[in-house]
Amino acid sequence: MCLWLELPPGFDASELLIHVKERGVLFAAGTVISTCKRRCRNTLRLGFASLDEKQIARGVATLAELLKIEMRKRQRGVRRAERSRVALV
Repeated sequence: MCLWLELPPGFDASELLIHVKERGVLFAAGTVISTCKRRCRNTLRLGFASLDEKQIARGVATLAELLKIEMRKRQRGVRRAERSRVALV
């Protein structure tokens, strides 16, 4: 069994794979398994047929944790960019 996921626009599944791999989690980046190379940068496939429930839960939790961290970084970056757009009159 597998699950196809689409991350928010701007995410690169190949970059995310580097970080989750360090924590023992693997997935297939969409650009590797799909013909839509450019459009599928933010997609991934989770395969879990050979895993037990504990392994699946740990993998999903790890992936969720890293995605939350990345989302916070991006939100801070947006707020900084908004603050820097102060009009000088």
